[in-house]
Amino acid sequence: MSNVLRLINDRQKQLFDSKYVHNLRSNQTLSFEISNNTTVTSETKYASTAIDIDTNGEYLLSGDSVGGVSIHQINELEVNSVNEVKPTCYEPKTGHKFSINSIKWFPKDTGIFISGSSDKCVQVWDTNEMAAVDKFKFSGHVYDAQLSAKGGKTSHLIAAAVSNHQVKLCDMKSGSDTHTLRGHTAAVNNVIWSNRNAYALISAGRDGKIVMWDVRRSKAAVHYFDQFNGNSDKGHSGSVTSLSQTEGGLYLLSSGQDEQVRCWDMTTGENTFTNFGTAACADIKSVGAAVSFYSCYPGLLYLPNGSDVSVYDVLTGQHITDLSGHFGRINAVCFNKAIPQLYSCSSDCTILLWEPPGASDKTDESNAQTKTVYQDNWSDSDDDL
Repeated sequence: MSNVLRLINDRQKQLFDSKYVHNLRSNQTLSFEISNNTTVTSETKYASTAIDIDTNGEYLLSGDSVGGVSIHQINELEVNSVNEVKPTCYEPKTGHKFSINSIKWFPKDTGIFISGSSDKCVQVWDTNEMAAVDKFKFSGHVYDAQLSAKGGKTSHLIAAAVSNHQVKLCDMKSGSDTHTLRGHTAAVNNVIWSNRNAYALISAGRDGKIVMWDVRRSKAAVHYFDQFNGNSDKGHSGSVTSLSQTEGGLYLLSSGQDEQVRCWDMTTGENTFTNFGTAACADIKSVGAAVSFYSCYPGLLYLPNGSDVSVYDVLTGQHITDLSGHFGRINAVCFNKAIPQLYSCSSDCTILLWEPPGASDKTDESNAQTKTVYQDNWSDSDDDL
């Protein structure tokens, strides 16, 4: 059977060749634009500061500058219709007193999520009750908080980037912070768990350092990323403002106050010296960057850059385009792993949806291509912890 006939046969059976879907999504992610049919609305007039999407692409989670939390259902958009996506849940009295800087779903279960705030706390949430069930308090502002997507023995650990120069590890099982990682000399902006190794954690700070930790070891720092691949312990000349990684964890991407983006080979820990040009906004504060999934290998980097999102090819460093639509500083972007979509949140109090041209007319087909067996909504299972 010819390739064309096989493709038609698979299409009729709703089976899709992975290479075909890969190439299709590569082309789609290269041409994002603001959705013409879908508007994400909010019940608050405050800046949206952090967002996340669950692995099944069902729910958008967001936090704002006064500690409020919203959840939007994003997987039931009507085809050829104007969609106003209103919050499914909104909780203004979250227990946080100040801005939420990081908000993340538990990777295995939308029944749990975490939030980190400038009020020096990380909270663990029960989504069914829309209430915080546990709280970890620190002596500094929490700029980032992350859960491991690899699972296993680190699936219950929260890594928190704290302004007092430390990375704190918190155990959701015991309800206590179990370990303090010391190696930074200024506030820690970002943390990220490796997609390659469940025990590897990477942190980045305002001291310019990017550090890899092995959380099993007492002296946990195992590598300092060196921008010159020489004898320096700094990845950037100034504050490191974002960390992101490719789907398989082969490459780590960082941006800094020095207006540079760097690509790091995670097998060697060395700078690849990929030339991204002058690529980042000269800001000391962290932003949430994202790398596309199911896209042209090894992916596209979506980097907040003032009021725009700059898009780069991870492998070549080529600046592909800037996504313009916000009127204030973009605080974070999040890529939908289920279908080719990008969400961005900004200090202009809006959340925007970016998608391929004409994507609203193809929603049903895209969902069929990526159809998976979903877990129950707001699962309350404790087995994964």
